[in-house]
Amino acid sequence: MIKLVRLDYRLLHGQVVFAWTGYVGAQRIIIVDDEAASDELKKTALSLSKPAGVRLNIFSLETTLAKMPKVETLNENIMMIFGNTGTLRAFCEAYPKIPEINYGALANRPEAKQYASSIFLTEKEVEDTKKLMAMGIRLNVQQTPSHKAETMAL
Repeated sequence: MIKLVRLDYRLLHGQVVFAWTGYVGAQRIIIVDDEAASDELKKTALSLSKPAGVRLNIFSLETTLAKMPKVETLNENIMMIFGNTGTLRAFCEAYPKIPEINYGALANRPEAKQYASSIFLTEKEVEDTKKLMAMGIRLNVQQTPSHKAETMAL
């Protein structure tokens, strides 16, 4: 069962490993990121970051969508992590079963505007976010479980 869908440009890092994995009781983490899925060095680095006893898959969007029927049959608590809004939006459009998304962190860049403490969105990312909202998906901003969840506002 998918316990958490998170947007975080850092993919797998300390906050995710130590806070969210334990909080949701994740037995499997699925990273959905085309760049990471095609980069062996990045895959190796991400694999070294995972907690002991937690399975890790790093898939492209296309592979993830193809594997969702199998994922649905797994008797595991699953956390999915997306590195960008475009991939997340495309996933949700093709797999309209995600009720809620945690916006964890998107980096500050020159063309981005701040929308929450750790969320900086470009115009394209704002459009992706609006499309997710229009699909009826609840979007919340929460860096770790100990932070208060806030509704994503544009």
